[in-house]
Amino acid sequence: MSSFTVAPAASVFGSSWTYWQRIFAQTKPNEPLEYMICIPAHGAVIGGWFGAWPMPLDWERPWQEWPICVTYGAMTGYLVGMLASSGFVLANGRRQRLKED
Repeated sequence: MSSFTVAPAASVFGSSWTYWQRIFAQTKPNEPLEYMICIPAHGAVIGGWFGAWPMPLDWERPWQEWPICVTYGAMTGYLVGMLASSGFVLANGRRQRLKED
């Protein structure tokens, strides 16, 4: 989970507390790079949460063991977040270009 949430933000923002607070606590990304970090990180957390739902149903199935459901959920949420952030970046880029013309 931390490789999807903390590692990308740490490599881009470093130790800047204002960026971390704006991106993760307030969820207000401004630039395309911030969208590419914020939305997939939130998607990984939400995907991990949804991935944990089938675990208490039946422990005897091999796909319902502890880290498997949560891992697949986090990976799926991250990929969905990457697609969504690409859409936001493209939509904001077009909107900004239209204003400049």
